[in-house]
Amino acid sequence: MNLRIYYLTGAIALVVGAVFAFIDYRISLGVLLAALFSLANMYLLADSMKKMINSKEPSYGAVIGGNLIRFTLLFAMLYIAYRFSNIFSMVGVAIGVTLFMIALLIDAAGKRKGR
Repeated sequence: MNLRIYYLTGAIALVVGAVFAFIDYRISLGVLLAALFSLANMYLLADSMKKMINSKEPSYGAVIGGNLIRFTLLFAMLYIAYRFSNIFSMVGVAIGVTLFMIALLIDAAGKRKGR
């Protein structure tokens, strides 16, 4: 996964966060929190997939450990958003988690056109 996806996700998060700042600042902060955790989660996923592809014998213990770390990150983000609900909105968190997938779709559409 190239660095362009991460930049695109960050730019989308900032734009969406700025738009929702006019509606409710809690949604905006939830989007930024979830986008940050989503970027870390997807980086860990890409790194583990790269290691699995390059290794001759995949280590299933490492795969399970990576999944546990990624799910722990997800639950930590949800706990932070729930615990500090006066700062972060769950609607913003739901939007922020999906931003990385939106960036992947935009990048795939750009590659399909031959960019």
